Amino acid sequence: MEVRQMWTTRDIAMRVHGGFRVIGLFSHGFLAGYAVWNIIVVYVLAGDQLTTLPNLLQQYHPLAYPAQSLLYLLLAISTVSAFDRVNLAKASMALRGFLTLDPAALASFLYFIALILSLSQQMTSDQGCLYYFIHTMPPGSEHQILQPWIVVNLVVALLVGLAWAFVSTRPELDYTEDFLMTMEVEGYPRGDENLDVQA
Repeated sequence: MEVRQMWTTRDIAMRVHGGFRVIGLFSHGFLAGYAVWNIIVVYVLAGDQLTTLPNLLQQYHPLAYPAQSLLYLLLAISTVSAFDRVNLAKASMALRGFLTLDPAALASFLYFIALILSLSQQMTSDQGCLYYFIHTMPPGSEHQILQPWIVVNLVVALLVGLAWAFVSTRPELDYTEDFLMTMEVEGYPRGDENLDVQA
């Protein structure tokens, strides 16, 4: 006689969320390091006082799409992971977390701002990637177009680094997991163990 536990919707949700939580925690640290690496590469290629921007375009264009795509992916995962730490189901608690400068609430806000800032510079990233092929930037306009892009990348690196520091103060905090633990699955009261007996 084989005895096995029947999985409920809550069990599957808990397993999936547990896996996402591990990926999210990894993404926070990887994103902080990657954003710092990215801005260091950009500043080294741009030269002192941003005097060698044509060199930046020439050297960075093969990295533009992969670098920005990875940055967006990590920012999206980290933003969702950070919002899991804010109790959005109870608006008053979430608002209180923001007003009292709760580290989890601040981290989610910083990640969201970093994501918006990164997306705001997508056209410049596209121009950087295509520059080698079709020279989309008029001659001499590199400084005017690239300086805001470089500054935004620097701000994003600072925001994600600060958000990672906030998340790392309480890595175990997760309201989504708490909500999943207390939810009732239809037909299966909370806390019951359901066994399916196979003959």
